[in-house]
Amino acid sequence: MMFRAGRSALLLCVLCACIGTLAAVALAAPRHRSTHAAHACRHHAKHHHCPSHRRHKRSSGSKPSAAKGVSKGSGSSGTPTDPWTGAPAPVIPGAGSGSGSSPGSSSSPGTAPTETTTAPAGPVHVQVTAEDTSGYHFILSRTSVPAGEVVIEFVNHGQDEHNLHAVEQPAENTEAGGLKENVKPNAHTDLTLNLHAGSYTLFCSLPGHEAKGMKATLKVE
Repeated sequence: MMFRAGRSALLLCVLCACIGTLAAVALAAPRHRSTHAAHACRHHAKHHHCPSHRRHKRSSGSKPSAAKGVSKGSGSSGTPTDPWTGAPAPVIPGAGSGSGSSPGSSSSPGTAPTETTTAPAGPVHVQVTAEDTSGYHFILSRTSVPAGEVVIEFVNHGQDEHNLHAVEQPAENTEAGGLKENVKPNAHTDLTLNLHAGSYTLFCSLPGHEAKGMKATLKVE
């Protein structure tokens, strides 16, 4: 009986020793594999063929990380900054957040601005018609004109020759101008005068024609 108890105790000791040995080998195996992997990683580091080496470089922090509490790509004042150095990021000319058109683009491309020109005003025209069939008189196309250059178109619809002269009122001796030659029946000619504001008497200077009524008044304003 005692022999059997002694043999059981011996077997139990041998079993405990075996379990202890296996546990020691199991604990030593990961360390051996890790040491072997590190050695292989250092051996192939210059070729960058070792995956664990790349993981080691990322975990070791080859570049300084961005400052804690600062948003990536922007500074505390809203200015874009470099995430590695913290310096302000370069500004690209022409880049902006607005969607409006650039200054100076109010007109369509390729369209030249048009310029409006006003033609200079010409001289004023007045037609004066001489009649002598049913009495001597002058017929004016208009009785008033603006001051300045005035072109008088003299038309003779009478049976006799007639002419035209202009005298300013009330100084009847001051002649503004007149035709140098008489106009024959059914003929016409032009007389250009430079008149200032006032009242002018237009008449025929042939004897008795003015007294018979061949005259008219032209107002210059």
